Amino acid sequence: MKKFRVGISFVFVVVLCLVFKNFLLLLNYLFALILHELAHLFVATTRGYKLKQARLDMFGLSITLDEKIEDKDSFAINIAGPLFNLILCLVCMSLYWLVPQSQKVLNLFCLSNFCLAIFNLLPIYPLDGGKIFRSIFKSDKAYKNLDLTIRIILSIVFFSLFVASCFNKINFFYLIMVLFFLTSKPSKTPTLTLFKTTKEKNFNKITLLKVDDTCTLFELLKQIKSKTYTIFYCNTLKTPYIDEDMLINYSIRYPLDSKLKNLA
Repeated sequence: MKKFRVGISFVFVVVLCLVFKNFLLLLNYLFALILHELAHLFVATTRGYKLKQARLDMFGLSITLDEKIEDKDSFAINIAGPLFNLILCLVCMSLYWLVPQSQKVLNLFCLSNFCLAIFNLLPIYPLDGGKIFRSIFKSDKAYKNLDLTIRIILSIVFFSLFVASCFNKINFFYLIMVLFFLTSKPSKTPTLTLFKTTKEKNFNKITLLKVDDTCTLFELLKQIKSKTYTIFYCNTLKTPYIDEDMLINYSIRYPLDSKLKNLA
């Protein structure tokens, strides 16, 4: 798998900016977004995560890590991007005060960082604010209702702005934002197709794996192998031993991203 990819949507945005002569704005925005994502990556690497893939699309550079972010690391990693953008804004404003002539050069970059920080703090997926709010909400349904409500409101606002721009100077940016709010959705619970059922008893060996109570059902299900009966051991649980039959039963009753310590 290539670690860096360029999406078709990014090419579309570049062409659009060239047509409407907004290439300078594009460069400032991309530079601000790259620094935003690098801030995420820096905090993630300090907490033991590794880069899996970086993708350049219509909303800039997006970074994928090699594993799911744990709840204890989620807030620090997700807030790092917007926080760094706001720090860059403060740096720019400080330079305005020290060197007034710098305002002409840095004004667009400062504005790009500020807008990027505020936009990413919106509590909708896949923005940083959405990831932060999702870790706060214990009920996935409650978060999705909040997410949907905010999407509808913002879609109406930006579509109204687009319609208003049609009477003066058409601004397709508003329309792009409407498409973003309508098409991006909260990530679904991970799914896994089991390659064997509990009825199959032709096992060559039995494997005992010691796991932590922060492991998810999805992570345990991935450990199941054909011709091997796997039993998981976790000494912090009330029932320390979980066999494949129990695990599959749990996967039917609970979402696959549920942690062992949260199972009744």
